[in-house]
Amino acid sequence: MPGGKMEQGENIQESVTREFEEETGLHLIDPQLRGVFTMIKTELDTVKEWMMFTFFCDHFEGDLLEQSKEGKLEWIPIERVFNLPTAPTDKYIHQHLLQHDSILYGTFKYGSDYQITDYRLN
Repeated sequence: MPGGKMEQGENIQESVTREFEEETGLHLIDPQLRGVFTMIKTELDTVKEWMMFTFFCDHFEGDLLEQSKEGKLEWIPIERVFNLPTAPTDKYIHQHLLQHDSILYGTFKYGSDYQITDYRLN
């Protein structure tokens, strides 16, 4: 699943559209915000905190790249999404994206190994 960082001056919708096109060759049409998450990683005496925004979109233009700098790309059936090797938080986020049209808000806390130590979803 494509993702990335915002560039200076971008809003979050511009960022998701640019990142998705860079990584897939597809231009998203009207991506919808579906998740806003606070991510907190604690390692010894250091706490890192960042925000993650998740979008859903089912309209696009263009042709899927066969390969990108991220690796080989392929379409997969929705039922296989939950079997993909992804970050521990993704199962919660994917479940919401595929079953609800609303925005999910949440906080995920990680240990140094990126395993979830606590989470809260509303």
